[in-house]
Amino acid sequence: MRIIMKQFFLTPLAKGAIVVLPLVITAWLLWSTFAWLDGIGMTVLSFFQLQDFLFPGAGLLITLITLLTVGLLFQFNPISWIYDYLEDALMRIPLVKTLYGAVRDFAAMFDSDKPKAQQVVLVDMPNLGQIVGFITSHEVPECVLNTQTEQSQLVSVYLPMSYMVGGYTLFLPKERLTTVDWSVEDAMRYALTAGISQSHARLKHTDIEQKDTEQKKQDDRGKPAAEADEIVAS
Repeated sequence: MRIIMKQFFLTPLAKGAIVVLPLVITAWLLWSTFAWLDGIGMTVLSFFQLQDFLFPGAGLLITLITLLTVGLLFQFNPISWIYDYLEDALMRIPLVKTLYGAVRDFAAMFDSDKPKAQQVVLVDMPNLGQIVGFITSHEVPECVLNTQTEQSQLVSVYLPMSYMVGGYTLFLPKERLTTVDWSVEDAMRYALTAGISQSHARLKHTDIEQKDTEQKKQDDRGKPAAEADEIVAS
């Protein structure tokens, strides 16, 4: 009875949850984001007494147009100079500079025009192994450098904790780091899920054929050498 219940009830139920939950949660997060942006735009329209322009999705449209307009304006130097001046003033206010600086640095991670300092590395842990980390900055505060007795080039490395929104920031010498050809997004997902999540888009049929062709070419190149080794051995 237990075997039948597991085969025809528990196993399909778990499989269905694995398939449906990621889709439902993703759809809910996207819907919540769009609803939040739409609410911001609707608030702006109501503030300016523009009820005639209210329709489903009007707030989202206004928000997107505003963001696009701001992005276009910042392509002109005078606007950037004014923004830099205002930002410098904000960064002089004690509490504001902490909050604003953290939010600005987080948003800058998604700016494709700025060079990204983030780089995936493996941190050597003596007698333990290696930990996935991310170089967040090559500039270390001078107060930290003054405490070092050895002349080692330090970098800031972030070590995320699995299944937790948190981590540790370490100042480590470069010789203890091993750079990895690994995207920040894939490495972060791998670290946060303790290696369980390795989700990625399926390869196209042409990509699979190309990989098979390259593998076949490598095998063909290796055959003459193997045959030569067999002749020499005989």
